Amino acid sequence: MCSAAGLAVLLLGGLAHAQAPLPALEPPPAYTPRKAKPHEKFADERAPIQQVQAYTSSGADVSAGEYQFLVTPPGADRLFQLEPESGFEARLQNEWRDNGHKDRLVFPDEPILSKDGYAGRAWPEYAMTVEPYFVSHKRLLFEQINTERYGWDFGIIDPPISAGLFFADVALLPYHAFTDPFRCCETGAGYCLPGDPVPYLLYPPEYSLTGAVAEAGAIGAVLAIFP
Repeated sequence: MCSAAGLAVLLLGGLAHAQAPLPALEPPPAYTPRKAKPHEKFADERAPIQQVQAYTSSGADVSAGEYQFLVTPPGADRLFQLEPESGFEARLQNEWRDNGHKDRLVFPDEPILSKDGYAGRAWPEYAMTVEPYFVSHKRLLFEQINTERYGWDFGIIDPPISAGLFFADVALLPYHAFTDPFRCCETGAGYCLPGDPVPYLLYPPEYSLTGAVAEAGAIGAVLAIFP
């Protein structure tokens, strides 16, 4: 019985506390916008600069000449203009004075980078050696590519094969010498590097009319000398 009475008292007390009116809140201080003098370089004269009123903790108004917002954005001629450092500082001084400041705007001193005179672009020359990935050489008329370049070796039968290829090159020397007669040199471009796993390939002679004429003339001269 006592517990039921205590519960009822608690419910009535909470309801009474919930129905109590809330305390009235004080309205925030009204901010009075003031019109400032339009800036002659940043904004249009028809669009004045709005100035926000601000207060310190002691209640003093510090909004004069401080928090300014531009209504009209600057144009491209203003954003991308070229001016020296002295002109930039003079422009900031004028803006600082136009905003109502009595003191002078102080800029930091420029550091002295060097006291030496400009010596010009007298830099030392640098030489660079660039080696190509191929070698130029004269024409090789007795080259055995498989044996000499790629290292093919057939053991005991390798000397007879090399000798037969050598005598074949001797017999076809006029043909090889007059094949593309105006080519004075050759390069290693297009060949595999020495030691690469290259299969044994056959390199037949190139078809050349000048080479065939030279070979026929050499055979005719030999037959005429040794009938």
